[in-house]
Amino acid sequence: MHTRSTPVLIVGAGLGGLSTALFLGLHGVPALVVERHPGTSLEPKARGQMPATMEALRAAGLEQAFLDAAPPGRPEMTIVIAESVTGRVFHSITETMPDFARYSPAPTGMVSQERAEPLLAARAAELGADIRFSTRLESFADGSDGVTAVLRDLATGETYEVEAAHLVGADGHRGGIREAAGIGFHGRGAIGENTSLLFEADLEVSLDGAAVQMHYLQNPALPGGSGAFVSTDTPGRFVAAVGATGDDEHAREVVRLITGLPELEVKLLGATTWSTACRVADRFSSGRVHLVGDAAHVMPPTGGQGGNTALMDGHHLAWKLAAVVRGQAGPGLLDSHDAERRPFAEFLVEQQYANMVHRMSPDLADDTVAERIDPARLLFGYRCPAGAFVPEMTAPSDDALFEDPATPSGRPGTRAPHVPLGDGSTRDLYGRGFVLLTDDPGWRSGAERAAESLGVPVTVPALDGEWAAAHGVTPSGAVLVRPDGLIAWRGRAQGDPAEVERALRVVLDR
Repeated sequence: MHTRSTPVLIVGAGLGGLSTALFLGLHGVPALVVERHPGTSLEPKARGQMPATMEALRAAGLEQAFLDAAPPGRPEMTIVIAESVTGRVFHSITETMPDFARYSPAPTGMVSQERAEPLLAARAAELGADIRFSTRLESFADGSDGVTAVLRDLATGETYEVEAAHLVGADGHRGGIREAAGIGFHGRGAIGENTSLLFEADLEVSLDGAAVQMHYLQNPALPGGSGAFVSTDTPGRFVAAVGATGDDEHAREVVRLITGLPELEVKLLGATTWSTACRVADRFSSGRVHLVGDAAHVMPPTGGQGGNTALMDGHHLAWKLAAVVRGQAGPGLLDSHDAERRPFAEFLVEQQYANMVHRMSPDLADDTVAERIDPARLLFGYRCPAGAFVPEMTAPSDDALFEDPATPSGRPGTRAPHVPLGDGSTRDLYGRGFVLLTDDPGWRSGAERAAESLGVPVTVPALDGEWAAAHGVTPSGAVLVRPDGLIAWRGRAQGDPAEVERALRVVLDR
């Protein structure tokens, strides 16, 4: 058995794994990605990219590719709650995608997972990733000096060892890395078994100019009493999701119930079984093993945030892994992966569950269902309760997990706000390294000395907008922003330039 080495081994080439590889490559660290399936997803699965996700893709050079890969029409999904696609409508929650322009310079994307994964894989490979399909993780051992994994080439049967500094578990909710790493999970658990039916039919769907149509169905005749129907990127091709189905003929009858067309000719293309669940890993990191995507959190699809969260898991984790691998940070930086991402995942899972109860399963409504919050607050207002930033003293009454992004606090641990700069935005400055926002030459010199002392580049861009007030500082202040666009530290007014280096040392565990 031969052995090779890699800085980071990523198991799973879905949205979370490919995103991690992509952003590791952007930060100069090549990863080995292995996936047991022979290729990327052949089904639409998760769809849509929120503006924060599109910002990350813009930094990686993929924004235009994603815009080009979207289906034609307005970047929105029409949503109807009904008995069947052509039957009685209970109510419609079709609405224009909220205008997030005040929070982000990026548009909303509408790309399906089927089209997104090849784009991510190609760009990750351009940036140095080695992606191997039909390759299965047989076992791994997490040691103090690294991870030793045994992989099997499913085409040849050959096994070989890989030694990695870190292992990223992106192997989905059915993968074994979380359990093998000794990490439990919590949450509501399994809610029900489902089958997704990919089919073709001569079915007219009125999109009314929107890119995608979604029906949530409440019908006791359906398996499980509810279901969903969604258009795909291919005209005449659709996905129906319901409870467990029987043989192909039963599946075709279920599709006819969903569409409300008993004589519809249905060509089944495939069926996938999956579980609706609310589950979050007890820890997102253990030793040198780190979890992203469905390996870390499983949520109902209602709300469309599972794929976005998986992709952003990779975005937030990759710069930290790269900094540790390159010797720019201490190992403590990686502790922040759990501290920052798990509270958000726990909250989001319950939001998706609340959406499911509202749209598909009103019989599950009880006093444990979370109150749904404004989408802008959810997507742009998260406050990390702890992590890789220099915390500030706040009043006990100001410890909410989310703030109103329309009036950002600028406190460390929050998303750096979007402030227009000429034809661009402050958000366009982030993605590749640390950025210090300041107009003061003293802070600028502090950034230069910190970069030289720590060997960590810090960019100090010229600013021509009203950036200071949005970040809660005076015009003579400074704000240090991490590569992932979160605020790491701020000096509210002119101060000791050495504070920049001290802040970087805290963030990087130096």
